[in-house]
Amino acid sequence: MKKIIILIIAAVAALSCEKDNTLRYNNLTMGNIVDGKFVSDQGNTFNVVEQTCPGRLDTMKRAIILCDVLYQEEGGDYAVRLNNMLKVLTKSPVNSSEATDESLLVDDALILSELWISGGYMNMMVTIPVKQNSKQPHMINLILDDSAQEAGTYSFSLRHNAVGEVLKTDGDNKDMYLANAYVSFPITDIITEDSAKINLSLKSYKVLSGYIISSETFTDTIEINYTKGAFEQAPVSKSSTSSDFSLN
Repeated sequence: MKKIIILIIAAVAALSCEKDNTLRYNNLTMGNIVDGKFVSDQGNTFNVVEQTCPGRLDTMKRAIILCDVLYQEEGGDYAVRLNNMLKVLTKSPVNSSEATDESLLVDDALILSELWISGGYMNMMVTIPVKQNSKQPHMINLILDDSAQEAGTYSFSLRHNAVGEVLKTDGDNKDMYLANAYVSFPITDIITEDSAKINLSLKSYKVLSGYIISSETFTDTIEINYTKGAFEQAPVSKSSTSSDFSLN
């Protein structure tokens, strides 16, 4: 069993209040779009005054953004230059007793590339084999086992419905490629204690080395010691693979 310690630590941006159009720092962060503004999981509000990438941030609910923080505005918000944005899927966890739709419980393998808790969400980057030129959306769900809850302990399972797009055991996977996607599951309505233990189980592909993924699968269990808070916690692991991916 893997054991991951997650401690939510408050972070305060150290910026001058003087507006001088001087670049302060480059920022990669996750947050929600509220009334057209980006509010990071640290609690900072970013106003986009310049943009170097395509797309509209105000069409998303939750996102990861790469930006240059330019200056702090009167009132405390930060003016930023938006350089890139990634949409983050948000889905509420499903109680196991209410998961009557069998499609929610399909247990196809995936790779959990990143996992962290911030902003009241369990956040993750998943890496999944996808068929070339396929437009078939995959489904990712977080199932809460509500059949035998212990005080202060929460058991979840991460489920992936690949709709048939899985690695073949005969090794003929030339029509497949690896895709990444970010997904956030709100958990503050479920975990009400100041501290708790989270057990997360999932079916995972075996990673042989580097980017070599085997069709062999195994059941993985991750244990998280969780301390409640409102601020960002950095990912516990990182993966440099990247690609577009469609999720429902």
